[in-house]
Order: sequence, then C-alpha cells, then structure tokens
Amino acid sequence: MSEFLSCTVTLDPEGTTCEVPAGTTLQAAVARFGINLTTPCGGEGTCGKCRVHVLGDGVEEPLPEERALLPPEQIEAGVRLGCRARITGDATIRVPAGSRTAAIRVLPVGARRQTELSPQVTKHVVDLGEQALDQAHSRLEQLRQCGDLRADLQVDASLLRRLPDLIGYDAGQVTAVVGDGRLLSVEPGDTSAACYGLALDLGTTTVVADLVDLTTGKTVGHGVAGNRQSAEGHDVIARINYADEEEGGLERLRILALQSLDEAIAQVLERQGVDADRVYDVTLVGNSTMVHLALGVSAASLGRLPYAAVFGDAVDMSALDLGLSVNPAARVHVLPNIAGFVGADTVGAVLAAGFDEDDGRVRVLADIGTNAEMALRRGGDLIVCSGAAGPAFEGARISCGMYAVDGAIEAVSICGPGDEGANGEAVQCKVIGHGEPRGLCGSALVDVVAEMLRAGVVDETGRILGRDELGEAVPEALHKHVLEEDGDVSFALAWNSDGAPIALTQRDVRELQLAKAAIRSGIDLLIEQAGVTLDGVDEFCIAGGFGNYLDKVNAIRLGLIPPLPLDKLNYIGNGALVGAGLALLSRSLRRRGQQVARQAKHLQVADTPDFQMRFSEAMMFDPTLDVPESRT
Repeated sequence: MSEFLSCTVTLDPEGTTCEVPAGTTLQAAVARFGINLTTPCGGEGTCGKCRVHVLGDGVEEPLPEERALLPPEQIEAGVRLGCRARITGDATIRVPAGSRTAAIRVLPVGARRQTELSPQVTKHVVDLGEQALDQAHSRLEQLRQCGDLRADLQVDASLLRRLPDLIGYDAGQVTAVVGDGRLLSVEPGDTSAACYGLALDLGTTTVVADLVDLTTGKTVGHGVAGNRQSAEGHDVIARINYADEEEGGLERLRILALQSLDEAIAQVLERQGVDADRVYDVTLVGNSTMVHLALGVSAASLGRLPYAAVFGDAVDMSALDLGLSVNPAARVHVLPNIAGFVGADTVGAVLAAGFDEDDGRVRVLADIGTNAEMALRRGGDLIVCSGAAGPAFEGARISCGMYAVDGAIEAVSICGPGDEGANGEAVQCKVIGHGEPRGLCGSALVDVVAEMLRAGVVDETGRILGRDELGEAVPEALHKHVLEEDGDVSFALAWNSDGAPIALTQRDVRELQLAKAAIRSGIDLLIEQAGVTLDGVDEFCIAGGFGNYLDKVNAIRLGLIPPLPLDKLNYIGNGALVGAGLALLSRSLRRRGQQVARQAKHLQVADTPDFQMRFSEAMMFDPTLDVPESRT
C-alpha cells in the first residue's frame, strides 16, 4: 500500500470523520477524535483491552496476536485490537465504552507536615507615584525603590520589552511579582490576592496537579489526567526503549508528558476559575525516567548497567522553557533524583514523611507502585532502594485487570473455614461506582489472592487448587467459583450480566507474586542494611495512590509488607505530591530536598549476594502466618 494514501475514518454513531494515512493503527486514528483507548500493556498487544468495533471493511486482516486474544465470534463481528490493527482504506469504527479510558481514581492528597510559609514567589503592591526631575534613576529602579525590592532583582529580556507599557509615568499602582531573584511580572493595580502555584506529580500512569494559594498555603483544588505516554509503553523500560529506538521517540514522549501535565492543570484551573497567568511557581516530581523524558533528556542510560541517570540535581527553569501552559515567566523547580530508579518522587515522599530529619526512631517508607521505592531512616542515615514491581497493580498483564475507574472491583472478601458468607454469597465484591463489575484494580488483586490463601483455595506456592483438591474446610459455596477448563484453573470473583466470569488466572497470581517479591525483598534488605531487626522498626509508612487503598491485613497476609503491629502501619497519602507542595511553600524544604538527594545512601538490591534467594523466598506465601484480623 502507498504510505501517501489518505483514508477517511468515520466514528459511529457520532458521524464525525477524520483523515489518516494508510497504515495508521486504530488506536492512533481513535486519538484523532479525542478518545484514548485503555492500554494497560502499553500497546504491546498482550492485554486485549483496546477493542474497537470495525463496521465493514477498511482494516487489514486480523494478526496472529489478535486471534490469540479475541474470541473467533468477536473477530467475525469486526472486533479488533486498536494497538495492532491498521487502516487500509475508508473505515467506520465504533469504540465501546469499556475500551475508553475513564477518570482514574487516585489519591491526590495526604498528610502534610507543619512548615513555615515562605514561598519562592511573592507579590508586592507598589505605588509608583511621580518621579522627580532630580531622580535620575530608571523607571525600573523607581519600581525597586518604591516597592522596597532587592537591588539586584533581575529582569528577563521578554519582560524588559514590555516594561514601558507596564511602568510608564502614568502607571500609578501596580503589583510586582517576584521569585527566584527575578522580576517575573508587573500587573496593573492590586492583584496580590491572586497568587498561585502548582505542585505536579508526573506518574507513570497518572498525572496529578495540586493548585496552591501561595498567600495562605492552602491547596484549593486538584486535577487528574492519565499519562498519555502509556500509549507508547506502560512501564518505564518500554518508554526508555521507545525513546531510544524510535525516530523522534524522545520528542514524542516529551510532548505527551507535557500534554498530560497541561490536561491536569487545565482541569484544576477551570474548576477553580483561576486564570493560567496567575500561576507563578511550579514544583514537579516524578520518577527518574519520567523527569528525564519530560525535560527531553535521553533516558537511555537508565535502561542499561549501571542504570545511571544523566543528572541528579534539581533543575530550575521557566514555564516557557519547559512548555507548560501557565504564566510563561513562572518558575519551575524539578526536585532532584537520588539514583537511577529512585527519583524526585522519592525525594518528595521523604520530605512529606519527615524522613529528612532524625527524630530518634527507626522508620521505613514504602511508596508502592509500578516502580516501588523504599526508604529507611535511622539516626543520621537515610538508606533508599527501589524494586521493579511492574504494572500488575495498575491492571497490566492481569487478565481481568483495569485501572481504578468505575466498574473496577476495588475490594474483595471470601468466606473461609467457619464462615457462612454474607447474604449467602461466598465472594463479596465492592465495585467503584456501584455498577456492574468489569474487572478488578490493584487493591482488589491483593485482596482476592490474600482471601484465597486464607480460604484454602491457594497454596503456599501460589498455585490455585482444583475443586477435587479443596479441603473439607473450604465452604461448598466456594467450589463453584473455582473454574476448570482444559487443565487450567482460575477463580471467579463475579459474573457480569452476560454470564461471563471476571476471573483470576494462575498467571495473574504469578504476576502478583513477582510484584510483591520485588517490594518485600527490598524492604527486608533495607532493614538488614540498617542493622536493625523487624522488632526495632518503630513506624512503617505506606505511600502512593495505590498503597493507600491497600488493606493492611491482606498486605501482611500476602507478605507484601512485614508482619508489624497494625498501629505501626500508617498511610501518608500521595507522599510525592505532598512533598512537591511542601517545596512549593517552603524555600528551606526546597533546599533540604537537594540535601536529601546528595546524602541518601542508595542500596542496589540486585547486587546484594543473596538477592536471588531472598527474591525466591519472597515469592512464596505463608498460610500459617499469624495475621491480626482487625482492620484499621
């Protein structure tokens, strides 16, 4: 086919059309209509979630990977995978609701430590008055003197060109916006009540924006968006490879990151009725890869030994230089990285939890996500490490996995030995949005496997037992949830209205085991490296949007976190975002973030002599573990 052939794609039932070159994937074509497909595998063609209905011709024949993931009757009806199928001619398509990304539920806030209010950006109302004949200084100097501003205040050339209109002899009262030793803007009249900053968390999956009033220190709104980079790879390694191997890949990922940030920013500004020009300061956190890609810096070195970042220090620039849709003169502060896979998000979480200071206790922090970061503070030592938990907790590589959106099962309880089950039901599911279940998110994945272990449906190796292997103590009502087909065993959480089961497969359990082993082995190594025992840990902090929806008891039962007393386990919310907000409000904490990055000791867990053995042990379950039954 000719690469110059233009094809018309019609979206049904809306009737809108767009022109795309032949060879365009359905996913890319759908994006022209402003629709993002659910792609937890990052467009690798392995999850089968990005289904698009093709009405008629105009698309190439089904590929082997499509036939492997889609039932024959669906392919016959025109259902295709958006990330695989390519357009060959004029086509009409329909995008099912289940294939469209919905609003992802995240935890945008968290516990905030007390700190002084000393923002980097401040506003000063200045009455310029009349300049006497014997005052030979410039109008800019008049502004400095009348506003009692620092004498060495710098002015960028772009603002300098506009100053004649802003501080002319008839200007009267104006408001000077000052930040980072610079005059950022001059505004007519008194605008001191409108001074805002943004704390941004560029996550691998989601982007969160907190709008902060810099005059009061209060967070006044939140915005959330999906990270559009997911279309080119769900995890950081896939994106590193895309940026390194695809022509223009790095620039595309940079643009997608900025579009995602702008989407979250626009959302919160619109909700709060705040003009983008009133945002003068921005702090940004993210893992090392996300920060590199957002700045347009190659992250290739993070994808190969020794996994070194290109830069580690904090980065300061203007919003114009970065490309954010706020006041062009606004200052942007990117918090520093600690090591290859311990990034600015960890620095933010450390600040939020107060791990930058010694309070006399032994404290552990686990920020649980696609790339889990852990930290331990003991005395003057701050030790950090990371573990590649993978995207299982985000629904990728889980057969019925999905993001935490409406229709996702978020919590599960199973009747076990001696239980009768509520309302006669053996399995109880809590669904986000209270509608029909469509899949399960990460918190439910932890719940269901922990409950299967408690009920005797899964053994210590993680194997799902067949019906004839279930012990007498397993309630009869649970037997129907154990599905067997061609030697494969799975466990049904629920059935949808069409009678199709939402089931957990043996492969799904293995994916969870790999994720929990990466996290737990890192935690155990940190504690050992610090020279303390588990009994010597005074507090265990759980951070991250996913981490804060974890059931503590089930996380302990699985071995995801150590078996500590529940009163030692504390949720701190989205620590990375809270830390970004603290750096926005406190110049001293902004400086302390740099000190944390330089002083933290990075533990490379994969280089420890017995890591493989520890990892293998952490894969196993312990059905005899004494787990507290009360949940707090």
